[in-house]
Amino acid sequence: MSPAYCWSFFAFCSTLLGAGILFIKREWTKIHIWRILAFVSGILLGSAFIKILPEANSLSPQYAGLGAIFSFLLIFALEGFTMMHSCLEYTEPCEIHYVSWVAFVSLALHSIFDGLAISIAFQKNIELGLVVASAILIHKITDGLTLTGLLLKANYSNKKSLLVVILVACATPLGTLFFNPFSSFFSDQAMGWWLGFIAGTFFYIGAADILPRLHKVKDIYCLGSFVFGIAVGGFPF
Repeated sequence: MSPAYCWSFFAFCSTLLGAGILFIKREWTKIHIWRILAFVSGILLGSAFIKILPEANSLSPQYAGLGAIFSFLLIFALEGFTMMHSCLEYTEPCEIHYVSWVAFVSLALHSIFDGLAISIAFQKNIELGLVVASAILIHKITDGLTLTGLLLKANYSNKKSLLVVILVACATPLGTLFFNPFSSFFSDQAMGWWLGFIAGTFFYIGAADILPRLHKVKDIYCLGSFVFGIAVGGFPF
């Protein structure tokens, strides 16, 4: 069995773990959420800049750059119309949250991209696959945590919130299941584009939420978590 399938299943479990943490430690997660997000954002940025983008450039620098900017603009555009990434919405001090089914579809699409990323990375080599899969695994914990918190804040019941999280989490292994058989046929240019796409996704997710927060709030622990995450994400195997 391809390791991509195993890691995409672990990503599914990681999303549920994040939901479970919130159910058990709700007040604790609310207090420390930004420090957790800072650590995860650092991992995404460290792995993207130090590991993924150099691999993409070694295959095709031009296509790597095109893939990175395309994914960055794609997520930016989607977030302009709906909630594709849930961290900021959950942490905003807003009393009323309306979560539409369009938002769920966007979040599922985001999870499909994660499954695709795992497939592409393992197709390139095992080391890169472990880097990408590990970053996604940790990121999915915050996805499960923040999505569950957002649903509960929107007055969803615990049972319904968990069901929605499970459905969104299933998109990651489904994305891997669909894309993995085709990834072996990609040319170097196509592989460079897709690795650039993954790096661009990590750039946006890692920077969009936490960097504005670090400018607003002088939390030394949050900044320390961010720097530590970059070191972990970029640390050579």
